[in-house]
Amino acid sequence: MVDRIVPATTAEDRATVARLLGVADEGVVVTEPFSQWVIEDSFATPRPAWERAGATLTHDVAPYEHMKLRLLNGPHSALAYLGALAGHEYVADVVADPRFAAYARGLMDVDVTPTLPVPRGFDLEHYKDELLGRFANPALRHRTVQIAMDGSQKLPQRLLGTIRDRRAAGAEPRHAVLAVAAWMRFVAAGESDAGRPLPLDDPLADRLRAAVAGAGRPADVVDALLGLPDVFGTDLRDDDGLRRLLTDALRDLTEGGAAAAVGALPDRVST
Repeated sequence: MVDRIVPATTAEDRATVARLLGVADEGVVVTEPFSQWVIEDSFATPRPAWERAGATLTHDVAPYEHMKLRLLNGPHSALAYLGALAGHEYVADVVADPRFAAYARGLMDVDVTPTLPVPRGFDLEHYKDELLGRFANPALRHRTVQIAMDGSQKLPQRLLGTIRDRRAAGAEPRHAVLAVAAWMRFVAAGESDAGRPLPLDDPLADRLRAAVAGAGRPADVVDALLGLPDVFGTDLRDDDGLRRLLTDALRDLTEGGAAAAVGALPDRVST
């Protein structure tokens, strides 16, 4: 499992490198200081001492992948959709708003953490603190619309697994639901709360647009998108409680905007 945030390289990045190094590099990669490698310690022959370079060697990589997908990628996508709707270009700008920062931490603490198999000795609270710091890094110009790409492919791994687990436990995962509702509004509205066009860059873009064509009310949008088995399967489609939560969240986003919907969400929701 590899973790390092890498925004898309821009012409400005290439120009900066040329100025600093005195050479043109068309393969520039801009990234954050943080990096994580987790490797299953199962080798047919003696292995390199990669732990001396900071890699984590473990008998089971799966819990680390689980944490990365649900604690990093899930909130990252949530901040991307909500932030884009609120008019923010970069993730760091989104997290600079205390309401969105509190929301991201609430998503981690309330909805995601109860679903995680945490490796023994792993400092989960420090990991979550570190994630928020990484999101807030102003030098990492990670565009919300870049992270919002391919939502139909990303949601099942990043957010829907969390929702499934919490619904199975009898909970109402309102933070995760709000993120999915933000994706639904991103798809259906095609513009920010202020009317700025938002691109739908997704392999299922045509099907998504066709599904929401003519769907005016939040309930209609939820029914249309929740009915796509490629994204939601049939179990979530048939969950009437989830349908209600999504409709309420999408109505809040539609009527009051992303910032207001995030600000109105309680920090702690149990059931």
